[in-house]
Amino acid sequence: MGQERMAVVDPDKKLTAGDQVTVEIVEDREGGFPRVVTATGELDIPPLGRVRVSGKTAAEAAAQIKELLERDYYQHATVRLAIDRISPVGVRAGEVYLSGEVRTGGPLEIISGDTLTLTNAILRAGGITDWGDQNNVQISRLKNDGNVEKRKVSYKKIIKSGDARQDPVLQDGDRIFVPRKVVRS
Repeated sequence: MGQERMAVVDPDKKLTAGDQVTVEIVEDREGGFPRVVTATGELDIPPLGRVRVSGKTAAEAAAQIKELLERDYYQHATVRLAIDRISPVGVRAGEVYLSGEVRTGGPLEIISGDTLTLTNAILRAGGITDWGDQNNVQISRLKNDGNVEKRKVSYKKIIKSGDARQDPVLQDGDRIFVPRKVVRS
């Protein structure tokens, strides 16, 4: 019973280092060839050499490979790329820091190829405590010029609306602070 079950792969899953894929160029009539996404996020595709695919879906990577092949090697190329096995280990792309009224504060890893939003980060930290002010979550980001950009976001509004466009995408080094509610009598 040591047989692995096949897992359904999300078609929107972004490729990351360690993912095992099969690439087929139909016009070659040689069938698919197995490849592993390198630590630098590339696939070795003959005759192109290495092609950066990290952060792209299988369909996006296939379209990119098709375009590159048709530029120099093929009149028309049909490229099929299938994810055979997702990397068991995610490659770390950075981290954000959560503090204040969250259940588990501290650093939270960002995995290469994944998008970490404010709501996902807070949920991964166990959520906001009963004392947390869900309407005034603070995000601080160090900018290239050395200044710190601060903004307040209503976590409650994002969750209530379900509008993903309002949910800020976090970057390496961002700091999230959930203040305590101000209670007036």
